[in-house]
Amino acid sequence: DTRGLWFSKDVFAKAGLPADWQPKTWDEVLDAARTIREKVPGVTPLNVYTGKPAGEAATMQGFEMLLYGTGTGSGGSDPLYDKGSKKWITAGQGFEDSLSFVETVYKEKLGPEVSDALDPNFGTKVRGELLPQGKLGIALDGSWLPQDWLEGSGHEWPEWSKELGLAAMPTQNGQAPGRVSMSGGWTWAIPAKAGNPDLAFEFVKTMQTKANAQKWYVANSGISVREDVADDPAYVDAQPGIKFFTDLVADTHYRPAYPAYPKVSVAIQEAMEGVTTGDKSVEEAARGYDEALKEATDNQVVSK
Repeated sequence: DTRGLWFSKDVFAKAGLPADWQPKTWDEVLDAARTIREKVPGVTPLNVYTGKPAGEAATMQGFEMLLYGTGTGSGGSDPLYDKGSKKWITAGQGFEDSLSFVETVYKEKLGPEVSDALDPNFGTKVRGELLPQGKLGIALDGSWLPQDWLEGSGHEWPEWSKELGLAAMPTQNGQAPGRVSMSGGWTWAIPAKAGNPDLAFEFVKTMQTKANAQKWYVANSGISVREDVADDPAYVDAQPGIKFFTDLVADTHYRPAYPAYPKVSVAIQEAMEGVTTGDKSVEEAARGYDEALKEATDNQVVSK
């Protein structure tokens, strides 16, 4: 999967914003949200998932989409984990800037009500109600959203491709490569205690033939992991948005795949929640993160 900005063309038209919107900096994203707030009452300008109730959606769709675009960790290094020293990185300028973005969204009333943002089911509301009903201007979210809108799915919305636009999430100040995405993934796996692993592997191979893989990616609103499928016009044209989200793979990032990561993620969510509710300043939230990070990683931390 990859992540970017979904936006309502109807809301943008009412706000006088361009239908081909492609922001180059964080400020341009925030300015568009401010324009929506002023010119389209009754609409939530921008959604950025935040806080512990949102779980990994807050960390990955929200915070890391910001942090990985700050320039910290440039040159291919990771802003959360230093592979050279094998230590986790404490909150630096990029971390605080990312928290400041979240703080701005909620302090300036550019996002949903805090009580809604901290509802664990808010993601379902975004996909099922706010976007289809034209009540959300911009959503920082994932490539898989059309799963909910396809025929026979929970929230059928055949018009979505005409009513929504797509833009890459920009880096903080437009620095190269100019856009940011985060990616997770999935796998077909054979359990260690499978009764018939050879047959199971044949089944996996059958599922991953070009034709079957292509059918799966399209039905799942997924990103092709096969280059021959990604290059096939039938895949590219199968669903609006597939090419956009597949092209983001070239500039995407991956979470640090280490045992401490889930605890680190919770520490990020707590820092986000502090600035979302206004209970903590950015500096206080960053200090709290550093303390939680040391505890989560047995003090295996380094400052950058």
